[in-house]
Amino acid sequence: MPLISAGRHQRDSPPVEGGRWPVSVVLRPPADADLIHRLDEITAEAAALAGPDHWQTGQAGSAHLTVRALETYRSEVERTEPVIQRYQSAMHRAAAQTGPTQIEVTGLTLTAGTVMACAVALDPQADLFLDRLTFELGPDAWFEQPHGRRDIWYLNLLHFTTDVPDPQPLIDWVDKHRNTPLGQVTIDTADLVRFHHCPTPPRPLMRPEVLHQAVLRG
Repeated sequence: MPLISAGRHQRDSPPVEGGRWPVSVVLRPPADADLIHRLDEITAEAAALAGPDHWQTGQAGSAHLTVRALETYRSEVERTEPVIQRYQSAMHRAAAQTGPTQIEVTGLTLTAGTVMACAVALDPQADLFLDRLTFELGPDAWFEQPHGRRDIWYLNLLHFTTDVPDPQPLIDWVDKHRNTPLGQVTIDTADLVRFHHCPTPPRPLMRPEVLHQAVLRG
């Protein structure tokens, strides 16, 4: 039974030094893709059922598939930092060996702290980029190493931040969309991003800021 049924779901809070939402490498569908509009719409539907103040991560301009988190959160990040420059170089070396990837979003599920859109890679390129990036980062891949290799692709649509006053309609709605295909998209760039907490209603979120972009051109 989903944890929100008992009010025991995880709740995100604004990031703090050393916490979640760090500099990361992500894949983002192109801004003009039909999938972006569909994800934006279904994120708004989820938010209407969950209640106010939850972060609408799947909205246009935010939706992303995380390839790798690189460190813990810090409020000050400069593009000229040596470590940021090393991340960029590793991304370019990995991207030079990786082609564009086609992603399909196959339906929704509930996790301990999110409404998630499940995705599958329709070719080997996304996994190839993930593995090549890990290799090219070398010691800079330290943050995720204790957790092992990522083995699923997904986009979080809604991060819970507070109570869900009436969880059953949300549970039923997610269950109804568990096997609802939302679309396919080809992604030909990888982004190095940091996140900013943007709590302003009506659609609060952690907004990704693109620090660098690498073209998947292998």
